[in-house]
Amino acid sequence: MIKVSCTMLGIALLSLSLTLVCSLAPAADFAPPPGWGQPADLPPANGQGQVTFKHGGTALSLPLNQIKIDTAQPDMFLVSLTYVDAKQANKLELSFSSMPKLGKNDPRLITGFVVTTKAHGVSKASANKTKCDFAISSLTARAVSGTLSCKAMTDLSAEQAAPDVTAVKFDGKLNAQ
Repeated sequence: MIKVSCTMLGIALLSLSLTLVCSLAPAADFAPPPGWGQPADLPPANGQGQVTFKHGGTALSLPLNQIKIDTAQPDMFLVSLTYVDAKQANKLELSFSSMPKLGKNDPRLITGFVVTTKAHGVSKASANKTKCDFAISSLTARAVSGTLSCKAMTDLSAEQAAPDVTAVKFDGKLNAQ
């Protein structure tokens, strides 16, 4: 019993000493790999389009990078749009559903709206806080366009106020397959 306790104590002390020695090693000797901290490359654009908007009063325009229009459910469209600049400093992501037979301009159908800009940081639409005016101008299985304006945006935690995103005009069309 005493022999087992001494062995376990010895292992614990060895582990502690190795942790201390390794943690004292100078970090300057270990450079991060190339590209560390840089955003991943954008996927190739799968559509064409652009968005114009104001974030905190600053006007921006971004090209479409990704578009998805899912029509698997009858009488329902699930739309996802990502607009981003080449340096990935500014980005707008919008997701919504639409059921044209029930009315297509209900802002409660927005399932995700996040804007990130170099000038004003992150703003997101938050349930029961953000108020949006939303209108779909055109929607088919291959293309979408519309307008959006949201006030009372929040940060990602949905706890702090963030700049409003207004005067949004978006369009997107899937590339030919």
